[in-house]
Amino acid sequence: MRIGVMGGTFDPIHLGHLRAAEEIYWAFGLDHIIFVPAAHPPHKDDHDVAAPIHRYEMVSLATVFTPYFSVSPIELNRPGTSYSVETVRELLRLYGPETHLCLIMGVDTFLEMSTWKDAEEILRLTKVVVTARPGWRLDEVEKTLTPEQCRQLGHPQFKYLKIAEVTPELSRQGPVPGLVLLVEVVSLDISSREIRYLVEEGRSIRFLVPDTVAAYMGKNKLYQRRTGAGTEGVRGSLLGGWQE
Repeated sequence: MRIGVMGGTFDPIHLGHLRAAEEIYWAFGLDHIIFVPAAHPPHKDDHDVAAPIHRYEMVSLATVFTPYFSVSPIELNRPGTSYSVETVRELLRLYGPETHLCLIMGVDTFLEMSTWKDAEEILRLTKVVVTARPGWRLDEVEKTLTPEQCRQLGHPQFKYLKIAEVTPELSRQGPVPGLVLLVEVVSLDISSREIRYLVEEGRSIRFLVPDTVAAYMGKNKLYQRRTGAGTEGVRGSLLGGWQE
């Protein structure tokens, strides 16, 4: 079985996350993709992100209509800080040693990977697929890493390719220790930070997140200003109306 794993804060999940997962699913012939919201991201202050249950519910709503997408509470159920290596180990225990895990992340996330707990082990246990993000050049990733970052990652090897260049042989191949695949996908210029800003300013987020997610944000008054917020809901949500 080949399973994709897309972890992240998802604060909130948006169409850029979903589109990248969709392209990797088809290109690599995966059986399934599991979205894993982090309960307590090690590099973020808990006060700066929405509550884990809200982020989990938004991912659930975003993926509910796609049969090969699902969301796992694996990190929400585990106490303490959310570490990707622990999630990888647990998923391999759950699905068995014959399962191949494909860890999907944006280039901005990968450039922080050297600071992760046991990052080298993650590169040994999974097929790491790094997707393009607006403002980042995949073909410059290797040059961007410092010697110290390369050392912490175990001196990985990189393979750059476009999504159409993913061959059946490559998709069937299991994890190659230390190999990082840099895959160009359709990159939607969307960020969670920008969505939070738009909501705080009372502006529309239509076509940036699924309608179900926008409605949830409006109902629960997520990311709205603490004073005077909530009278009109999230613009662009099913509950807040579409008008500017």
